[in-house]
Formats: sequence, structure tokens, C-alpha cells
Amino acid sequence: MHVFRSMILEAPIASVWRMVRAFDGVQLWNPAVTSARIETGSATAPGSIRHLDIVDGTAFRETLLELSDLEHFYTYDILESPLPVRGYISTHRFVPITASSQTLGIWESHFDCEPSDAAEMERIVGDDIYIGGMVGLNACLKGQCNG
Repeated sequence: MHVFRSMILEAPIASVWRMVRAFDGVQLWNPAVTSARIETGSATAPGSIRHLDIVDGTAFRETLLELSDLEHFYTYDILESPLPVRGYISTHRFVPITASSQTLGIWESHFDCEPSDAAEMERIVGDDIYIGGMVGLNACLKGQCNG
């Protein structure tokens, strides 16, 4: 299954990337994440594992697979989560909009799930996680951060 969402972020690429590049900084801008910590590795090193506590009481463990300061993206997988998915790999990419001081945020993933879960996973991953996260990121870029 492929889930794709995009959004215009009201800040230049340098500001956006500064906000998102640390793998353990997601709780600052994503309202669904109450805490994030690196279990092994560091905030920008591929192979690092982060633990996320979510507002609904669940937790995620994810591995940073790739991070590019040149191309402004990071890719990660899910090791453990409450989601009924397998083989989840996601990329969060940022592209400068050259005609303005804005950035295109792109968040997408590929994973497997049971056919009976597909519509719900499209909604949860695409709308709740990706759009919800990018709305929070946009607010934080405007000075309204979570913490």
C-alpha cells in the first residue's frame, strides 16, 4: 500500500529543515507526539532508533534509515507500533518553492496490511499522522510549537 500526502509549509526550506532534521525533535512540532527519545545512535545518524510516546497512550519505535541535508529528506521504518502494518517505510521530504518563501512538505510511505484494514490505514496514516503532523509543523514554524 502507498500513502502520500503533501502540504505547503509557510516557511523557507532552511527554517523547515532546521525544525525537522533531528530524529528525536518530532515532539516539538507534531501535536500527536508527547515525547521522543533516541534509544541507540544519535538524532541524525542512520541506524539510530527512536521511541515515541503518543497522546493516545501508545508508543512507536522507529529506525532512521537515511537522512540527507542536501536533498532535505529523511527515511525511517517502524519497528514496533499499534498499527496493523508490516514492512512500513516512510519518507518525509521537503522541497523549496522557488517563487516564494514557502516549502512543499511531502510525507509518504509504503507498507503491507490486511485488505480489511486498508481504508482505515489510509485515513490514520495519511490524514491523522501525516496531515496532522504537517499542520503542527506549520503552526510551529509560525511560533506555536508544542513544547
